[in-house]
Amino acid sequence: MTLTPSRYLLLDGAKIENLPTTVYSLEDSPTVEWLYRTTRYEALFDVGPALVLLRAGSDLEHAFMDRWQHDAGVMIESDAPLQTLTAHLRSLVHARVTGDVAVLFRYYDPRVMRHWLPAMRADEKDHMMGPINRVRLPARTDQGEQWIAREQDRQSAQPYGERPWLYLDEQQLQQLNQGKLELFDETLLEHVRTYFPECLAAKTLAEQREWAASCREGAARYGYSTPSEVARWAALVATHGTAFPQAPEHQIYRDILQHPTLNATQRMDALLVELHRHLLRTDKESF
Repeated sequence: MTLTPSRYLLLDGAKIENLPTTVYSLEDSPTVEWLYRTTRYEALFDVGPALVLLRAGSDLEHAFMDRWQHDAGVMIESDAPLQTLTAHLRSLVHARVTGDVAVLFRYYDPRVMRHWLPAMRADEKDHMMGPINRVRLPARTDQGEQWIAREQDRQSAQPYGERPWLYLDEQQLQQLNQGKLELFDETLLEHVRTYFPECLAAKTLAEQREWAASCREGAARYGYSTPSEVARWAALVATHGTAFPQAPEHQIYRDILQHPTLNATQRMDALLVELHRHLLRTDKESF
């Protein structure tokens, strides 16, 4: 007999303010498991992940789709008993990295999940998913949402242990770092949409992400990598284009960037002073 899979939300308490109260305000009698319970992280259960049985058409489902699906949780399906599923998900809340160091692992963030699970070989993926049938990743392009499915029959659930069974090698850590860069670029795009909307107005979402990555990488070549530094650099790129500062007409900016007696902060200040002059000369609105 084939069981009909149940659908669950795996929600991130670090992203959803006061998650316990929020869950109970959206569901009268929710079926919920707090994954930090019975672990060494129990004192942090309210900012950890929660597994909630999803009722179709519920207020919780609407809240997830409207507000949380892109950065605060994932939707999963499983035909396993709830306690079996909970045990496996609980075992993944931390992982080992080089040096046998244990770190918290926020696999339930879709920006992390999309750079972790799909990259695995089929056998590795099935082992990691255990009793999970499918994991949903939200749409990022016009192609729509993506479901990551287990290819073989249900795998055994792994137990939680003080020493994590999950090991993340250097290649996986590099892949996961892409999730951090994705978040960085999303924040940068919000800044640019607010202060330089005309720069992105004609671009598709994919082109906007390419623009943000190019801007971030260009700033890094000159030693600027913090959010505030890249946001300031973005003003220059938004005004002068992605060829900045290599186009022939950008020589004055290159002179500033190569100035031997200015530190990085002073160079950035000088760049923005020159940008202000440019905007005044061309009668563009200053920022």
